[in-house]
Order: sequence, then structure tokens, then C-alpha cells
Amino acid sequence: MNDNNRDESAPEETESAPRPLKAWQQILISVVLVLLVLFAGANVIIYTNYNNLGKLFQVVMNIHEHYVEDVPFTELVDGAIGGMVKALDPYSSYQNAEESAEFMQELSGRIGGIGILISSADPSKLVVVKVFSDSPAEKAALLPGDIIIGADGQNLTEMEQDAAISLIRGEPGTDVALDILRSEEGRTFQVTLKREYIVVPSVEGGELPGRPGLALVAISSFTEQTGDEFARVLEEIDMPNKDGLILDLRYNSGGEVRAALKTAGFLVPGREIFYVVDRDGAEKAEVSDSPYMDKPLVVLVNGYSASAAEIVAGAVKDYGSGKLVGSKTYGKGVMQTVYQVDGSNLVLTTNRYLTPGRHDIHGSGIEPDVVVDLAAGEIVTIMPETETFDSQLREAERVLLELTEARG
Repeated sequence: MNDNNRDESAPEETESAPRPLKAWQQILISVVLVLLVLFAGANVIIYTNYNNLGKLFQVVMNIHEHYVEDVPFTELVDGAIGGMVKALDPYSSYQNAEESAEFMQELSGRIGGIGILISSADPSKLVVVKVFSDSPAEKAALLPGDIIIGADGQNLTEMEQDAAISLIRGEPGTDVALDILRSEEGRTFQVTLKREYIVVPSVEGGELPGRPGLALVAISSFTEQTGDEFARVLEEIDMPNKDGLILDLRYNSGGEVRAALKTAGFLVPGREIFYVVDRDGAEKAEVSDSPYMDKPLVVLVNGYSASAAEIVAGAVKDYGSGKLVGSKTYGKGVMQTVYQVDGSNLVLTTNRYLTPGRHDIHGSGIEPDVVVDLAAGEIVTIMPETETFDSQLREAERVLLELTEARG
């Protein structure tokens, strides 16, 4: 303590008899002892466990006894767990009860927000990958590729992604002021939006403008329903009578691997879509029973196509059933499992995956067959309504026309 700031009316600190242990303190000691036994069974030296867990106990006790404010024990536990999980890798996370509820609400497809999809490929950034039609975000002219760096005066760049997204979401009818970095234009700006109830679609489809024989489908993310949605969209656009398909997976940061498994089955002739590799190196083939559509195919990807999107893209490239066009994908070749822990969610990286050709794309990504980078400031056109295409979509059209002509 700085003597110049000392409160002279306060008594001097002296050593005293230990305070009686409260119930929660007794519970914590019991937990520590149990953990010691468990870790000892895992061939870890008991003395080391005692020191490490004893350190944790001392920190908790010091916070409880000396921190300037009272902190609920549940907050200390959540913080300790969150920090422990964060130390594992960028994709593992711990969601407390409130964050878990928001996660379940998101899965239901109806949330209070501004109508954007945020990429989970790079958890250190809030990159907009999709702006939904007739949403507050569309009315405010937000674009794919925009990075949200602040909300209501709070800096989001050093915040956990789940916590940052929670600040953007909120009760419909309330306002949120966002600070936006538009890196393509090298500028930042602020915009205020009024939250609404948002219904989040994952698959859109139709004809490629100006090319009635060609289909265009965009998948923004892989939810539990995406595989069924994709099948329904293929039926709605009468895919059997189309000459070919462009599948747009740009800015798709992944999601539910089962949905990716079902989707990929329509696009490749083989049944093995990817291989799951566990911590011991054991492989298991994941097989799809979706019917192969056998049509000329181009898949659009970019640096924000990740995880489940790379499962689909990797299968198409390895089987040679279509051409990949765009820029190299993100390179997330690990999978997470969600465990429910007393009302909270533990999202834990549990496996790696390999493409059908047993390629490990983690950290390296997938190189497209035809590389096309967008020009500086070029606006991405996902599901355009006119024949004004970005350069990647225009090249995808050209490649698909070549494939359809070759098919005859």
C-alpha cells in the first residue's frame, strides 16, 4: 500500500487467528482434495498437484478476504473455469448460465439483435460475414467484412467473442451504438441501430441472375437444420432440371458438422465425407447417406470459410466433383463438443478432422482450384438480385459454364 494514501483512521494490519472456515471454503477444500486424487490417478506427481491447486485456493482466499468489494463465489468459479479453458486453444470456451441461454436462443433461430452473422473462424475479431435482409444492419448499410470494434462505448477488441456478441444483442426495441472498422476502405465509423427480433436463415437459393439454367445457393453457417434446409432448397429451385450449381461458402465460419456431412453428401459421389481423429490418433470415417446430385459444381470460398465449411469444400476438392474458386480457406481442422455443466456450457476441442484424401488442413487451409482475390474496396455480392457480380462470383460463373459445356 502507498503510505501517502493510507487512511490514518484505519487500524494497522496485524497477524490474527485464522477465521473459521465457511461452508463454501470447506467445499472448496474438498474439491481440491478430490482433484488431487484424480490427477494422481493420471500419473501426475501429487506434490505438484498440491502446489498448483494450493496456489488456486490461496488466490481465491485472498480475493475473498482482501478484495475491495465482495465477489459472489459463483463469479469466482466461472472466472477460474473460463480462464482455464481459454488457456487451451482459441476455440474452447466456457459459457456461464446467461451465455448458455443466449446460445440456446441462437439455436432456436430467433434472437434479439441487429441481423448479422459473426464469423467464429477467428475468435479474436467480430467479423460480419452476413447481413440479413430487411434487418437493422442492412438498413444501416453494414457489409460483409466489416469488423465491429466497439459497442456502446466499450472496446470489443480485447473481449471474449461470446461476451462481445452479448453486448450487441439485446432486448428488441433498444438501441446499440457500434464502432465499425471497414478495412477495405481504411476507415472507422459509428452507427446506432435499433434491435429487433431476428429470424436467422442459413440457406438461400435461386437462379443465377441472367443465367436461368444455373443455380446459385449460399450457406451462411451450418446449424442443426442446414442439411434439411439445403435439401429443401435444391428441391425448390428444381435442381434436377438445372445445368449446374454455384455453392457460395464465403464467410461461412462453420457450425454443426452433422449438417455439413449431410450437405456434402449431395455434392460428392463417395460416402466418406471426412475422418475424425481422436486424441489417441484413432480414425473414424463419417459417412453421408444423402443422394449425390451429379451436376457440374463450383464452390466459392474465401479466407473466412472455416471448419464445417471446409469439410464440404475439402470433400468436393478431394473427390474432384467440382471446382473451388476464390481465395484460400481459413484452416480450422479441429472440432468442438458442447458439454452441459450445471446450467453452463463447456465448449471443448475434442477432435481433429481429415478430408477424404486424409489431408490435415488445420492451420494451412484449402487452396482453391482457381484463385481469385477481390480488389481493394470491392463489395462481395452474395445472392445478388442483378447481374452485377463481384470478381469471384463472376469467375465462378465462367468456370461453371466451362464445366457444363464439357458435360454436354
